[in-house]
Amino acid sequence: RSDISHVLASIFKDVYTKDIIGKDTLSNLLKTKTGKSSYHDRYVEELQQAHSEYNRCIKEADMLESHIIQARAQAAATEREAYERLKERMEDFDNKEVPVKSAFTWCVDNDLLEINNLIAPRDYLTIPTPKPPPRAEAPADFIFWTNYSSLKLDSCIRSKYLCFEKSHTYNIEKPSAKDRAEGRNELQKLKDRHRFLRNPRFLPPNTQQGGASLIRSRTKEWVKEHDQDPIPVFLAKPPVVFFTDYSVGHVYETTLELKNLTSSSRHVRVIPPTTAYFSIGLGRFPGEGGIVAPGLSCKYTVRFAPDSLADFEDFIVVETQAEHLLLVPIEARRPPPVLTLPRVLDCGYCLIGGVKFVEFLCQNVGLSTGTFWNPHSVSRTYFSEQPPFAVSPSLFVLQPGEATVVEVVFFPTRAEKSCQVFTVVCDNCQVKDISVEGVSSSEGQLIALELLSVSGERECPAVGEVHDLTAEHFVRFNPCNPHAVQQKRLVIRNNVHLELPFHWQIMKPNVHPLLPGETPEPSHIQFHPTTDDVFHVTPLSGLLAPCQNQEFLLTFIPKEV
Repeated sequence: RSDISHVLASIFKDVYTKDIIGKDTLSNLLKTKTGKSSYHDRYVEELQQAHSEYNRCIKEADMLESHIIQARAQAAATEREAYERLKERMEDFDNKEVPVKSAFTWCVDNDLLEINNLIAPRDYLTIPTPKPPPRAEAPADFIFWTNYSSLKLDSCIRSKYLCFEKSHTYNIEKPSAKDRAEGRNELQKLKDRHRFLRNPRFLPPNTQQGGASLIRSRTKEWVKEHDQDPIPVFLAKPPVVFFTDYSVGHVYETTLELKNLTSSSRHVRVIPPTTAYFSIGLGRFPGEGGIVAPGLSCKYTVRFAPDSLADFEDFIVVETQAEHLLLVPIEARRPPPVLTLPRVLDCGYCLIGGVKFVEFLCQNVGLSTGTFWNPHSVSRTYFSEQPPFAVSPSLFVLQPGEATVVEVVFFPTRAEKSCQVFTVVCDNCQVKDISVEGVSSSEGQLIALELLSVSGERECPAVGEVHDLTAEHFVRFNPCNPHAVQQKRLVIRNNVHLELPFHWQIMKPNVHPLLPGETPEPSHIQFHPTTDDVFHVTPLSGLLAPCQNQEFLLTFIPKEV
């Protein structure tokens, strides 16, 4: 405590002195009390009484301070336990601020504060008084005596610090009839203070006087079946606040209506959302004072300011006199664009060193516009390349119902099955991975064609018969007259998993006699197209289907002998 004696001395100059009379000064004055001076003795006695009163006041002040500190600590512990219990009930909403009722009223001694002329919590709060336990009947005189004594000593009995006065009070004689009548009157006044009709808006709705529900029956059968069910106080319209059509950089608003479902006027408190994307304005009430009458509604404006086209979620907490909180979810969801592009783009087979172009149709069958891009190549080229694949376009926009062509280029460099993953990002923060696959097998290193048959049979050249040195197969026609027509059917198989274009070219044979085991010289091998029209092949050009047989018709028409 700070010393303010100099302030008092400057204000009350003629009455107060800043010199402090301590214990030593008082003891010295008591020693000098000899009885010779009546003025000195009277001064010492008055000083001793003042000092005793001062010590008593200091002790009471210290006691009050200690009691208030202990009550605050006990109330803090009680509120913490209540907060933990409430947090367990709201386990879906962790890390949210949930208010709890103050327990300081029940932890502090109101009577002790009133005795010392301090403001007690019950002076400004309505505290329900617990009913006293039933007592056994006693003689009338004893009842009046007890009521009278308890009434007169009410402040002393409840204060544990002034209990010493109790013994002095009980030593009085039996009260007279007048005293007993006064005691009964005082007791009746005390009871009347706690029997007033309470306002139902300050009582929970599940109590008897808490206000009947406007949507639920209050019959005895219904009360028995639904006694433990929570009674709703306010109804949220809509029950879930939705935002469906939004874009970045704009602010969107909607109205939340809270309707009072009880038969008494109610207060309501709304705790705003926790995220930065949602906010709530001031409430609009049907009357003054923030009170909602039965059947009426208050309205709040909910605002949404997105920074992307992603999905957002939050909630609003509505506090009423009900035991359970009312939670109003807030959701922001756009109907996403939906692409028909498959998860796997199969390019099939391709020859090593070749290039294959494959097109896939991509359509937006969703209900909203979407912008799609590849995050790795949108700023560089039109193609998004990951060897041995390249995909285009790397950026495109599709309205609902629109379609575009996605082109994939496959250019293998070695014999293997290739697979690359391309990422497609939408402007609503959705990501889709697309796998592009292709095969370049070992057979693709050489064009594998196989002659299966010649008119149903295979023929080989006779020993010593002259034939083309570069030919791998031999076809023999029988001797015939000029302008006669002979035909043979050739069956050729394409052993590659690719379509191969073909074109027949009739060449002059490289005919040179060789001894057995002799190798032809490269200088003797020449390729020149023939000038006569003796041999014809049908079809002359076209495509060989992958891993399929193709039939050709070889015609021989000699012009002369």
